[in-house]
Amino acid sequence: MRIALLIVFGTAGTLARYGLQGLVQERTGPGFPSGTLTVNLAGCLFLGIIAEYALTHLTIPPDWRIGITVGFFGAFTTFSSFTYESVQLMQDGQWKYALTYILASLLGGLAAIFCGIRIAERI
Repeated sequence: MRIALLIVFGTAGTLARYGLQGLVQERTGPGFPSGTLTVNLAGCLFLGIIAEYALTHLTIPPDWRIGITVGFFGAFTTFSSFTYESVQLMQDGQWKYALTYILASLLGGLAAIFCGIRIAERI
């Protein structure tokens, strides 16, 4: 059941990202990645709303919760998962882990992209 929900919600998240990102980018032009920014910020907002509301007001089976959060929002934007997990660490008082996670993700991601580009240039 979990795998099927991940497939369904992941597909929906991918299509939603493609549609919203393309729509925004088409209207704003190619100079700035406003489509990606919109998707990432919208994903963060809605993941925060849905995750918090579901945890405090609803009884959602674990498979469905994973389908929605990991499947839909994971496909819509992994940035939303990253920021949600960062906030959870902060709310739990784990500031050292939160800062480490944030810095490692941002700096590590930038370094990985840079290295990937350099490797591709040499191939």
